[in-house]
Amino acid sequence: MARTRGVRGAASWCAIAALLYLLVRSVLYAGISAALGLVQTGASLSKPIGISDVTVGLLQLLIGLGAILIPLWAMLRFTRLQPADLRIVLPAPWSPAFCLPVFLGLANIANLAGALLSHLLGIENTTSILPSDGAELFLQFVVLCVLPAITEELFFRGALQGLLRPCGSAAAIFGPALLFALLHLDPIQGLTALVCAVFLGWLAERSGSILPGMLLHFVNNCIAFFNLYLRLYAPNDLSFAIELFVLLFFPLFGLWLLYHARQQGFRFSAGLRPGVDVLDVFTSPAYTVTVVFLLLYTVFLSH
Repeated sequence: MARTRGVRGAASWCAIAALLYLLVRSVLYAGISAALGLVQTGASLSKPIGISDVTVGLLQLLIGLGAILIPLWAMLRFTRLQPADLRIVLPAPWSPAFCLPVFLGLANIANLAGALLSHLLGIENTTSILPSDGAELFLQFVVLCVLPAITEELFFRGALQGLLRPCGSAAAIFGPALLFALLHLDPIQGLTALVCAVFLGWLAERSGSILPGMLLHFVNNCIAFFNLYLRLYAPNDLSFAIELFVLLFFPLFGLWLLYHARQQGFRFSAGLRPGVDVLDVFTSPAYTVTVVFLLLYTVFLSH
């Protein structure tokens, strides 16, 4: 019973932090859009009429930082979370040569599954627009590649996972991973996010640090950024060939590495903390309600 109460409270705080993240991001976005409208009639972040791309990039950076840092401060102030729980430390020995290809393989398998699901459901994929070069492109690289790799790992694999860690590794990995996936507010992106988050959560538990996860997250973002840039500005044959290579190579190579690692006795469960069952996070009414709300909100935004 004590363990159940422990996971219930920790999962509740994780749910509150996730909703606070969404709230802060929405308020900052709405406030900055309103301010742009005062500066330039008709302007907003979604339609930055008369606003430079550099300014828009800096404002996106501000929103991304605020959405993470404000909930993180609240968690450190009002919960049992301590700075040491964030695990911003050098990791125990780990194998980038194994973890990176396997992670990218899982991510691309999820991408393929998402593309198939999009086709079956008739969901149109929207393509983001990137500047072709200059300071605008660099700022978008920071916003899309650098910032998420640092702040999202700090918040989800650091803070939320740190809150749930006393309840065992299974709950600590799954609870934040599901919230991370749902906060993408996109069913297709959420599928890839869930797969990636589970692996990154496992790596944080196994290595004792969030730094390896930041590296893997950054590399994955860079590959997606590079593919998007090629799709927009490179010849179609070249961009298609490279994207197809990435989609096929990493899953096949990652599965090959996993097969040989298993033959040598590798087990994902080795070194993880025992604890409550993974689904015990749903004993928290706040966590369950948050998951249902985010699911319904995602469905609403998709229509």
